[in-house]
Amino acid sequence: MNEEQRRALERVRDTCALLHTFLSIHPGDPPPERVRSATFAQLTDDLMDAVAAAQTVGVPEGRIFDSM
Repeated sequence: MNEEQRRALERVRDTCALLHTFLSIHPGDPPPERVRSATFAQLTDDLMDAVAAAQTVGVPEGRIFDSM
């Protein structure tokens, strides 16, 4: 695996971690629905972009999803 592929996998891993953290927010103090919905949409878009970038540089799909 080359450096570009490693960076792409790191981006997938980091973006997935952000999404997971967002989904783990304590329900006792949720942000307003509008903010929550927009943030979720942005994070899922970012994850899809990261996955697409990893595929573009030749990272096998199995490795991409293993990094999540």
